[in-house]
Amino acid sequence: MTDRAAQRPRRARGMFAALWVSAALFLGLLSLLAVRVSAGSDPALRERAAHVPLAPRRVLVRKIYERKVIVHLPPSAPPQAPQASQQVSAAGSYGSSLPITRTS
Repeated sequence: MTDRAAQRPRRARGMFAALWVSAALFLGLLSLLAVRVSAGSDPALRERAAHVPLAPRRVLVRKIYERKVIVHLPPSAPPQAPQASQQVSAAGSYGSSLPITRTS
């Protein structure tokens, strides 16, 4: 029983020593960082202070001109006979029977 009683204070001294060393290191690093920030040598704060606003970006605006050709047939024209190519399909059905043309 004397061995266990002798080891407890030694273990307790080791734990307290580790606690004091870690607390001293933490406070030392904290004070070092505080000195650097107060001296103005912190890189993150330096970037914010020296930030120069960028020139406005140029925006390219494209104008798309679409020319539509509307063809009016004279009223005396005979009606066109239905052709097999003018049948309505699900893929390309249009509201009118005239072809739609686009020029770019």
